[in-house]
Amino acid sequence: MGDLLRPIFEDGYILVVDKPSGVPSQPTRNHQPNIYEEACARFPYVGLHHRLDTPASGLLLMTLHRSANAPIATAFRDHKIRRSYQAVLLGDPGESGHWEGAIDGRPAQTHWTRIASGGGFSRVGLTLSTGRKHQIRRHALAAGHPIIGDRRYGGAAGQLWPRLALHAVQLEFEHPISGQVLQVESPIPEDLLGLIAQIESTE
Repeated sequence: MGDLLRPIFEDGYILVVDKPSGVPSQPTRNHQPNIYEEACARFPYVGLHHRLDTPASGLLLMTLHRSANAPIATAFRDHKIRRSYQAVLLGDPGESGHWEGAIDGRPAQTHWTRIASGGGFSRVGLTLSTGRKHQIRRHALAAGHPIIGDRRYGGAAGQLWPRLALHAVQLEFEHPISGQVLQVESPIPEDLLGLIAQIESTE
């Protein structure tokens, strides 16, 4: 097993891994080591059904058996797989709310709830009603609260931490074969704990 592959759940039908920041979900033009190829090196079959931005971290769901492909693909299409994230934003967006705004010409909606704020930053929990490219990052920027460490969309906020402060913390979905509701979680990684500590120390 490669060092990049960090399985959290695996049962022969599905695989959930904890992707590190800086590692692509899938093959890239410059042939970086990536999660999909690491998984393919270990398992006979791997289906990749969603992706995380390379600088983000957290839970990534794949299939390990072709019989799981259609149910998982349908669940993603119908937004029945609940994906929850945490991020650290510049400023304070308020207690809770949602951001709406088309992304690449398609409707998009992001829901957020403030967990803590202090020191000019806010830690928020986020869920998606849609799954557009870079949705959370682009909505946060449009709202005037870019994600800390976002080199692409964050402007000056992108230089305030060494990595993107966006982590996929939870997946909740029905198992494609058994129908059992699964809830898989990932703890906040060590390379974000210092940033979160700054918020907590100034609340």
